[in-house]
Amino acid sequence: MPRRTALAATAASGLWLAGCAGPTHRAATQGAEQAAHLPGATQRDWTDPASGLTWRVWVQGPQGPVPATGHPVLYVLDGNACFAMAAQLARNSAGRPADMRGNQSSAVVVGIGHPGDAPYDQPARQRDYTPPAPGQSPTPQAGGADRLLDFIAHQVQPHLAQRFAIDPQRQTLFGHSFGGLLVLHALFTRPQQFTRYAAASPSVWWNQGQVMQTAQAFAQRHTPPPRAFQAQLQLRLGALERAEAAPNAARTAVLQERRMWERIHQLTDALAALHWSELQVQLGVLPGLDHGAVMAPALIDALALAQSPRGFLL
Repeated sequence: MPRRTALAATAASGLWLAGCAGPTHRAATQGAEQAAHLPGATQRDWTDPASGLTWRVWVQGPQGPVPATGHPVLYVLDGNACFAMAAQLARNSAGRPADMRGNQSSAVVVGIGHPGDAPYDQPARQRDYTPPAPGQSPTPQAGGADRLLDFIAHQVQPHLAQRFAIDPQRQTLFGHSFGGLLVLHALFTRPQQFTRYAAASPSVWWNQGQVMQTAQAFAQRHTPPPRAFQAQLQLRLGALERAEAAPNAARTAVLQERRMWERIHQLTDALAALHWSELQVQLGVLPGLDHGAVMAPALIDALALAQSPRGFLL
């Protein structure tokens, strides 16, 4: 800018600022700051009468009319970290114009987490999301997956059925990492508690790949498949979860030891080889994402799975 123009602009801005500071200026009125909240969502710390354990449970009701078959439900593990995102995604979806929503129904979103404000309670996650070792009882450190699934079955699901018109054929369980391991455990040990299963980067390495043996036992036990069994399994994996894509030597060593990439592909192939029309499996590899980054896009996919009349079959 030429020097004279710059000086003029500076002078003008100075006059403007002086005018703002003068006696005629009035500051904008501001209300008192308040705690933020999600409209339509509730939470409670819920003590399970059977186990004595307490979980934090969030519920967001559906928006819009009740579908002919009832509302789908999306159960989100790691609710402290994931519920707000899932609930807002569901609200965004319900707020879209009807001609853009297609045939997706407004979902009930349920978060299952732990008391406290931290996004993750790592000891509690390991306690609640890992399956017990074969022939052993859960310990205070691990193996409590069935206690949590029982809590959902005997406490949360009946409660929701009383509050909302629920579609029993659209019950989706989502989990990431240890939560994804629990999703797989639920599918292979109680395949009729839910109908759709969304496992994001599941920790299939846990206890020397125990869930792989659980899947094999499930297939052998249910040949032919269980009566009235219909399920979809949506798997998501980050492209950077391969040992070859690790950013440093330490992470390479962890991925090589856990063999997540190899095991998840083996699991997908083994389930596909059953050729069960009753069990549909979909594996999606998300480019450019590592283990932690998979959670958010996988949650978007899980909501779509939950809301669609036919899941990922569209």
